[in-house]
Amino acid sequence: MKILTPAKINLTLEIVRRRPDGFHDLATWMLPIGLVDSLEIEEASEASFSSNILELGSDPSNLVIQAVEAFAQATSIRAASYQIRLNKNVPISAGLGGGSSNAAGTFRLLNRLHGNPLSEDHLHKLAASLGADVAFFVSPRSAWCTGRGENLEPRYFPEDLWVFLVKPGFGVSTSEAYQAYTLLPFQKKKGIEEKTIWGTLRNDLEPAVFQKYVLLPVIKDWLKQQPETLFALMSGSGSTMFSVVKSKSDGESLVDRFRHEFGANIWSAIVPLNPPTF
Repeated sequence: MKILTPAKINLTLEIVRRRPDGFHDLATWMLPIGLVDSLEIEEASEASFSSNILELGSDPSNLVIQAVEAFAQATSIRAASYQIRLNKNVPISAGLGGGSSNAAGTFRLLNRLHGNPLSEDHLHKLAASLGADVAFFVSPRSAWCTGRGENLEPRYFPEDLWVFLVKPGFGVSTSEAYQAYTLLPFQKKKGIEEKTIWGTLRNDLEPAVFQKYVLLPVIKDWLKQQPETLFALMSGSGSTMFSVVKSKSDGESLVDRFRHEFGANIWSAIVPLNPPTF
């Protein structure tokens, strides 16, 4: 069985407070995007995991492997072994939720493979136990997310816009971004607000990440100056910067201009924003 697992962007990311458990309560608007990985799972006589990304192994740090174990515990289905193949297009440590989406896709495929023993609500709770973003990807639709991000409220967003993505050749881990955020003085713990027709948007992790990765604010400023850009922000904890545009052709113009300005070695893509189905 095979599934496409989409990436996401954070249209806004507000850090509300630090929780007693050390995590942070958030208020964030997440949207799926048309940048996808391909995940295939089949029952097999012996467990195996393969990927086009060599650094992804079958060790416990892999969210797909964590999802397999969590599903087995939740369903008591422990006799099965799986052959898992993951083809990744979503960059790693990019703030796009690729690993979380792979984990949610694993839950969905295993549930189908075994005749749907878990309801969608149970899948959602199981996904939230692995990570807040994982819960969003169980049913990836435009949503306002609170708590650690696991409390989802559907929110309308149009399906005819596109997003231009830029990720330099380095990643930013989520833990690294939040650790830097906690060290900021109070007056700097808020991203620059962008007024849009969808409300005032911001990413509160930008100040913490930008002070170390100085190329990112340069890219953001460049994106904001382009006539095709409706607004530009960093997604999640970075290192991806994005620009929302009206059409694919607008995005393609940005791709050409960006590569001329910054060189062709920086990864970039233009993909649909909030596509209707996954």
